[in-house]
Amino acid sequence: MHFLDRARPFFGQEGFDILQQKKIAFAGLGGVGGGAFLALVRCGASQFRLAENGIFDPPDMNRQAAAFGTTMDRAKLDVYMELARSINPEIDITPYPDGIHAANLDEFLDGCHAFVAVIDVEKGEEVKKMTPTLLEKYNIPAFTCGAIGFGALMVNYAPDGMKEDEFWALAKEQDKGGGLLPSHMQSNFSDAAMQRMKQGLAAGVIPTTAIGGLASNVLLANEVLAHLLTNTTLMERAPVFAPRYVTLDFMTHRLNVADITRLDGE
Repeated sequence: MHFLDRARPFFGQEGFDILQQKKIAFAGLGGVGGGAFLALVRCGASQFRLAENGIFDPPDMNRQAAAFGTTMDRAKLDVYMELARSINPEIDITPYPDGIHAANLDEFLDGCHAFVAVIDVEKGEEVKKMTPTLLEKYNIPAFTCGAIGFGALMVNYAPDGMKEDEFWALAKEQDKGGGLLPSHMQSNFSDAAMQRMKQGLAAGVIPTTAIGGLASNVLLANEVLAHLLTNTTLMERAPVFAPRYVTLDFMTHRLNVADITRLDGE
């Protein structure tokens, strides 16, 4: 596969062999999931389960990797599968065009090595409640990330570690500011951008930027690679799992890895 020639010095044949053998489940191909998926394809990952039932519409074009005038009104899943196969014709994709739900979640996760959970915050509550038990059952970590202004917030969960509900309950318990995010997280992002996000939300708009989308794509895809390539010569650190989390803001040039159990971070 010649498209990987320039990546070969980094991954080597050992890395490519691992990435081609691992199966990655994506729940959501929106502003975070779509770009992260294509980044992993371009790094040599070759086996995916993709769950997405959305259709591209004009507001997607400010941040979603496959949103163009030519893809409007098309199923996101179809577009991303076409793009992935145009990069790597040998890619193995199992599509879930109806998304994931209570009846198919077990099948969706069984046999996977990483779960990318990027369903929109207003969707999938039933699935989110079921997921931790199944991730522990199949020993699969979950990777989550969200675009925040001109940056991103990433929180990942090891199957035997802190759960999502526990993480956010602790985050809210420690909050002193009552803002869009707990104050110890919000302080890592541009004050001006956070104020404009607040104003947008008050007006009924979910504010996003292309930069925030790209930041989320990069953080998420990189941490999935960090997990899949653990114990290889490429990796110099362990993946970041809760209670640790990562904030990245390009407007302030701040990258922070912190621990939700320690307000002074790391």
